Amino acid sequence: MALSALSFNSGMTVFADDSGDRENFRTEEYHKYDFDTGEESIEKIVFETNSLTDEETSAGYFPNGKIPNFDILDPSAIVGNNDIVVVDNPASSPYCSTVCLQITTSSGGTNYGSGFMIGPNALATAAHNLYSIKDKAYVKSVNVAPARSGSSKPYGSENVSASSMTVSSSYLAGKSSEDWAIITLKNNLGSKTGWLGLHWQSNNYSSSQLVYAYGYPSQINGVDAKYKMCKSSGHIKSQTSKYLKGDWDLTGGFSGGPLVEYISGSGYVAIGIHKDGSTVDGSQYPTSYTGALRITQSLYTLFLSYRGE
Repeated sequence: MALSALSFNSGMTVFADDSGDRENFRTEEYHKYDFDTGEESIEKIVFETNSLTDEETSAGYFPNGKIPNFDILDPSAIVGNNDIVVVDNPASSPYCSTVCLQITTSSGGTNYGSGFMIGPNALATAAHNLYSIKDKAYVKSVNVAPARSGSSKPYGSENVSASSMTVSSSYLAGKSSEDWAIITLKNNLGSKTGWLGLHWQSNNYSSSQLVYAYGYPSQINGVDAKYKMCKSSGHIKSQTSKYLKGDWDLTGGFSGGPLVEYISGSGYVAIGIHKDGSTVDGSQYPTSYTGALRITQSLYTLFLSYRGE
């Protein structure tokens, strides 16, 4: 989908296709918040709605080159048993594009979450990591540590402060199906870490396709796991146009991390953003499940705009 940026006197930027019937486009509204100034602005993006494409893939970038599919094994990922394991070398690809978020809340407390690089200076995460619908407040600040492992921060001795974030107006109005956010960084951190590929499709994902969860959980089997990158694997059990539900394992802190699959020729690609789950001890799906916000065509196009594509 071709996009062009239209600048207005208000400072608003609208991305629109250069040609075509204007009736075949829809406009979506996003709120942008600047952590440094506390100022909030509104941006609108115009998306084409008459595209015949029913899926698209954009390969990721990793400084060390394309990554083979070393993760595909016989899965033991069922919700009834804890499948979460610590990533031995988080600085290796594709894990290095997953980030630990240290979040200062509006009340001054500290929370933790996950995210993943989508471009040179942009990362995706869950909106609930950054904005409280209950309190109707943005967090005060966010620091980013890619590939963090305990006190080790292989991409710098300090976290990288985020300069701004973008969320959907629908999420601010309480619509959890738009639980995504983009953080724009102050430098091109992605040139060091690389970034995940992206994929969307309108058809159902195969229930036999193994998927992976990357992130920073708060605990594993009751043991503190803070600052340790972890992963789990499983399968998509049910899905809607905006939600993927399955049996991979998550705990608090995974929110905002990527749901990943491997596509031959493109490598590791994000297909969702972790957001929630339901746990009944020892139970199988559907009593227990984990869920991810599905990357739709609109999100795919928006994310690519942060790469200049």
